[in-house]
Amino acid sequence: MSGALRKVRGPDLIWLIAGFSVWGAGFSVLYGLHAVGCRAGWEEAGIAGLSANRIMLLAVYLGHGVLGAALWFPLNRIAGRWEGASADTVRRVAVIVTLAAVISTLWTGAPVLFLEACV
Repeated sequence: MSGALRKVRGPDLIWLIAGFSVWGAGFSVLYGLHAVGCRAGWEEAGIAGLSANRIMLLAVYLGHGVLGAALWFPLNRIAGRWEGASADTVRRVAVIVTLAAVISTLWTGAPVLFLEACV
């Protein structure tokens, strides 16, 4: 049933939480990595003018932002095959919720771009 049209089924509803699952994971990893980096002294170790802690936080931030945005591709492919009365509604809601999750990921992680990591 790879390219065939099908009704929206229960497992398809995972797309309603996928984006915020990426956001939650990103937020948790950033929070934990920040604490570990400060405690371990990664702020003093410098590479190319940036501390090791900053590099790790930026990598996690950008990685989760890209991962959240990349959800668009499978969501678009799968949602394009949905049919039935609920298909349009579920498709719109899934896209809007995923977009909100990507914006939330970028917004809540943005302080790693400009604030000092360890004070």
